[in-house]
Amino acid sequence: MEHELAKCIGLWLAEGDSKTKYEITFTNNCWQLVKLFSDTICKLFKDHTFNARIYVYSKKQERPEIRLPKHSINYYIDQRARKPYFIFRLASVDIVKKWKKITKEIQKDEKHYTNILSGFFAGEGNIKTGAHSNRTLRVAQKKPNNFIEKIFKNLKLTYKFAERNRSYVITGKWNWDIFAEYKIADLHPDKKQRFWKAYKEFKENHYPNLYLKREVYNSLITYLSAFELALKFNRSQARICDVLMELKKENKIRNFRVRSRDYWTKNKNLIIISKIKKKYLNLLKTKTRKTADFAKELGVNWKSANKRLKELEKLGLVEKAANDWILSNTRKEVVVL
Repeated sequence: MEHELAKCIGLWLAEGDSKTKYEITFTNNCWQLVKLFSDTICKLFKDHTFNARIYVYSKKQERPEIRLPKHSINYYIDQRARKPYFIFRLASVDIVKKWKKITKEIQKDEKHYTNILSGFFAGEGNIKTGAHSNRTLRVAQKKPNNFIEKIFKNLKLTYKFAERNRSYVITGKWNWDIFAEYKIADLHPDKKQRFWKAYKEFKENHYPNLYLKREVYNSLITYLSAFELALKFNRSQARICDVLMELKKENKIRNFRVRSRDYWTKNKNLIIISKIKKKYLNLLKTKTRKTADFAKELGVNWKSANKRLKELEKLGLVEKAANDWILSNTRKEVVVL
């Protein structure tokens, strides 16, 4: 009952009349929503005496089947109606007063925000798809709505208000993901179908400006490869590499190459080396050595041994003392892969 009530409050905020003191009203062309609203209100105030009415407007005074035995059903003609629409009305000053008090209390509790938005979107929302994979969620409003914006922010939805179109515009897959997670578009049957059809057509995540860069940077507390980051963010390695190179140019991260793969980190106290380089360090734990000693011990030529030692020197792990190599005194963490 609590979930349905919150959804009905969203419906009423979208397409009800909040100004009148004399009756609760709700208008929509989806009978499923009108019946939900009617059932919820009548159940909520079942201990009160009231007269609930349903008004049906259509172009040719159509009579869709309505099964609400305790309601008064009235049929009218509206030449402008492209399809039948329904108005629920319950007249009672006492009930209206109690209803408005209930809606205010429900609106204060953040746990009801998703259900309220679900109802509001069922009333005022729409899904727009078009060329160039354009997918937009819109919420019609004549002017900015502080309460709806509060819900958007609580759910971390990014949005903008288009005054010209008198609606909130919500784009980007990260926003669609939030709608999908909470099934916000599911209350209205037609909108539910359109939403999920469009949602399934997304091929990869699309992030807002600087979002990917910020999240990649935040992910590099330890170390990750471009391949691992690509899997994490569902982007191509090429796109991830562009972000990594940009961060590297800003001196925010650095990379260590191990077995033909780069590992990236923002931890300045971390050094990543291969198992081969680790063998060089182990040999220096017992005594100082010349380059030729490493070549002999590890079965490689002098040139190869010297190259590895120079790489370790660049990392600050070894240094040259006369003709011998010695371990450097470093407090940095060394990770061997």
